Amino acid sequence: MKAEIEIYKNNWWMFLIGGIVTLLFGIVTIINPGQTLLSLSFFFGLYLLIRGVLEIIISLVSSKQKKLWFVNIVLGALEAGIGIYLLQRPLLVLKTFVVFVALALLIRGVIHFIEALDSKYPATFRTWQIIAAIASVLAATLVWRYPVQGTLAFVWVIGVYAIITGPIMIAFALEARDGFKK
Repeated sequence: MKAEIEIYKNNWWMFLIGGIVTLLFGIVTIINPGQTLLSLSFFFGLYLLIRGVLEIIISLVSSKQKKLWFVNIVLGALEAGIGIYLLQRPLLVLKTFVVFVALALLIRGVIHFIEALDSKYPATFRTWQIIAAIASVLAATLVWRYPVQGTLAFVWVIGVYAIITGPIMIAFALEARDGFKK
């Protein structure tokens, strides 16, 4: 357990970057939803590409200490691949975007939940993982359930999700930097 905490502690800045990118994405989405809708595939593609690459790096660095490192590499590769796909096919993406978003949110939520169940992690870590899992699964459900009823509402759901999880990721990074001390 101590080795895994050291991995998070030594790489806290990657979680911080991910949290900042997520928060900025959410702010841009909420402030200007109309323009965001027009360029959503680009912004989200870039977001997924960055998050996917960071997830792969974090997983490789922690592969010897973390049980789910391979699952996180697969998720990171999936996120990065979807990000590249979104960046290359903006018109096609608008038709299939909701499915990709909901799937990525759902997978992320499941992984957060699985990591929260691992009792070897400190309580602070598990709490952040549970909060992130609930937010991810809730956002995935809303996005999947109401894709056609309003693309503007869809943009708002993604924006609110990012505004909620961005600070959670930043707080997690700062807790990791300090080694999850109480």
